[in-house]
Amino acid sequence: MSRILVTGGMGFIGQHAVKALEDAGHELILVTRKQIEAKTSGAFLYGDLLKEGEPERIVKEARAEYLLHLAWETEHGHFWNAESNYLWKKQSINLVTSFWEQGGHRAVCAGSCAEYDWSAKTSESPLDEFHSPLLPETVYGQCKVDCFRVLESLSDQTHSLAWGRVFLLYGRGETGTRFVPSIITSLLDDCEAKMSSGSQVRDFLDSRDVGRAFAALMMSEVQGAVNISCGTGVQLIDVAKMIGELIGKSELLKPGALPDRAGEPHNLIGVNQRLTDEVGFVPEYSLKRGLSDVIKYWQNMITQNE
Repeated sequence: MSRILVTGGMGFIGQHAVKALEDAGHELILVTRKQIEAKTSGAFLYGDLLKEGEPERIVKEARAEYLLHLAWETEHGHFWNAESNYLWKKQSINLVTSFWEQGGHRAVCAGSCAEYDWSAKTSESPLDEFHSPLLPETVYGQCKVDCFRVLESLSDQTHSLAWGRVFLLYGRGETGTRFVPSIITSLLDDCEAKMSSGSQVRDFLDSRDVGRAFAALMMSEVQGAVNISCGTGVQLIDVAKMIGELIGKSELLKPGALPDRAGEPHNLIGVNQRLTDEVGFVPEYSLKRGLSDVIKYWQNMITQNE
């Protein structure tokens, strides 16, 4: 059994990583800024990672062999170019380097597909960890890249580092303004589900699988960047149509009612060979099954609020 320090353990991804690690018998210490009630047997360490000196204090008190760092700025529509990304970069570097200095062995951090070059020239093909250029267009992506490069340069066999680059995800509890829940809630409310053209191709994983993937990466010996992706793409219009068919209200879908976002890549797919072959992770949830579960979640939410 390993002792693992986890940041972001109650989040959209973190809750599923925590469950997978607990189910495997590991001892967890979860970092939190406030008193909460959580369905976990893990211990809690209270502190704010963005405060000066807190990362160093937290890792010293945790005395953990492993670190799973998932926390970062995540507010939908805000995080792409938020100034807080710079502070998260600085404090994340402090967290991991202090963890190593205190005798910690392996750190696994959450990266992002936003680290890659999203220009049409490079995104036509699936993005891979070894050959696709890192040329982010957002502050968020640039800070993630900077953080990765600093930590990678300091890592070795004694100070192990893996960096999980998350592609598109969806799941129960997702912010309602994001693509999948916005389509679902509109249809459940008998309203038109307005969307862009839907021609964009995206690589989706259920948030439960993303969390499980991080748990598997944590307990593997794989180092460096690893895409947390499905490895195949699906057009957004096809995702919307699947939701429409599952709910039985396809006629309310309105593709093209909203403009496509400027600067977004047409294709955003990650090669997942390292995840499947080296980490040995296989997703559990198909897109149809995952969407069915999310629909049930929102149906229950609507019923509870009536």
